[in-house]
Amino acid sequence: MLRRQARVLLVALLALLLAACGHAASEASGWRALQSGMELSVETRGGPRGQDVLSLLYTIPVAGGDYAIERRMPVEGWQGRPALAVLASSTRVLFVAVVLVDREGREYECARTLLPAGWRELQFDFQPGIDDWADVVTVRFVDRTGGLGGQGPVSLKLIGLPL
Repeated sequence: MLRRQARVLLVALLALLLAACGHAASEASGWRALQSGMELSVETRGGPRGQDVLSLLYTIPVAGGDYAIERRMPVEGWQGRPALAVLASSTRVLFVAVVLVDREGREYECARTLLPAGWRELQFDFQPGIDDWADVVTVRFVDRTGGLGGQGPVSLKLIGLPL
């Protein structure tokens, strides 16, 4: 009887571990990590108003560089002059950027500083820039904190990027 209970407990524990590992990956909802060690996941209704949240976990090493995720475009419903209002929450101060890449490979960047302590709205406006989302082939979200000498663990949650 005791052996059977131990086996059932072991199987349940293994199933729980496999399920936990399956929630975070290097790709989620069309987004993919550009550096190893980044975990992406989508939290359904994890935002302050029940929005779906793109979550990132990674560690900036001592000799850090940029950490980025990217998504291929187009996304249905995204039209007009590119601008983004992103709600973000972080465990630390970050210097983040959104980079749009057009068909010719030109990059358009807008960067902001994100402070911790709750959800913050970051406005990314690309002026002058691309005329229409239809011209954008890739959207990249970049954390440039490591390149500025920052280091340590990062937990970042984003709302407003195409999912």
